[in-house]
Amino acid sequence: MIAAFRYELRRLGSLRATRRVPGGAAVVAAAFGVAAALAVSAGASERIVALLRLAGTLPALAAAVVIGAASSGHERHHEMRYVTLAVVPRRAWLTVAKATLTALLSALTGALVALSAALGYALALAWAYAGDRTLIPDGAAADPVLQGVAPAAAAALAAGLFGLAIGWLTAWYRVSVAVAVAVVALAVPVAAGRLLTGMPGVAKALTGAEQSLRDTPVLSSLLNPRVLTAWPPLKSGVHPLPPTSLAATALLATVALLGIAAGAMRWQRGE
Repeated sequence: MIAAFRYELRRLGSLRATRRVPGGAAVVAAAFGVAAALAVSAGASERIVALLRLAGTLPALAAAVVIGAASSGHERHHEMRYVTLAVVPRRAWLTVAKATLTALLSALTGALVALSAALGYALALAWAYAGDRTLIPDGAAADPVLQGVAPAAAAALAAGLFGLAIGWLTAWYRVSVAVAVAVVALAVPVAAGRLLTGMPGVAKALTGAEQSLRDTPVLSSLLNPRVLTAWPPLKSGVHPLPPTSLAATALLATVALLGIAAGAMRWQRGE
C-alpha cells in the first residue's frame, strides 16, 4: 500500500497538470474577484457582481477535473499502464492511491482557488474605496477570506473524482477533459435544479441540512451563505430552482462515485 501511494504521489508530481493548473486557476479566480470589486465601484447591477463573484470558483472545478483526468487519462493516453503495474503490481492498491491522492489534491486546489478569489475581491474593494468601508454599498462588503473555502473544496473534490472517472472511461483524453469541464460547470447545476424542482421534499431537506451546517458555530466561519460553490442561484432561465451547494455537490459526487466504480473495474481488467 505504501509503495502504491509513494509511486502515485511521485507520478502526479511529475505531471504538468498538477504543477501548473492549480496556480493558474488561482490567478484566474483572483482576477474574477478583482473584476467583481471593480464592478461594485463602477455601480454595476447586483446580478453582474454576483455572477462575477460566483464565477471566481469556476476555475477550481475546471482545475480539479483536469487534475483528476490527468491522474488516469494521462497514463492511458501515453500507454504507461504496464509501466505502472511493473512498479506496483497490486492493482487494487493503485486504484485506492489514485482516488485518494486525486481527492486530496482536488480539495486543496478548491480551497486555494476560493481563497484567491476572496482575497482578490477584498483587496480590490479596499483599494477602490480607499479603505473606507462606509462607502461600500450594502451587501457588497467583502466576506472573511476563509468563508467559501469548505463549499469550494467539497465541490472540487467531487469534480476531481469525476475527472478521474472520465480519464478511465474514455479514450479521447483532451476531448473528454473539455466535455467533463462543461458537464461540471453547466450540466450538473442545471440537473440539480431540475431534480429539486421535481422533488420538493428532497429540496427542502437539502436546504435545511445546508442551513443547519451554516448555523453550526465551528463551520459558520467556513461556509459563506452567498457562495453556492460555483453555481449562480439564477431563479429564471438557467435554473428552475436555485440548487444549493449541498445539492449540486451531492449530485456531482454521486455521478463521480458511479463513474469511479465503472472506471476502476475497466482499468483493472486492462481495457
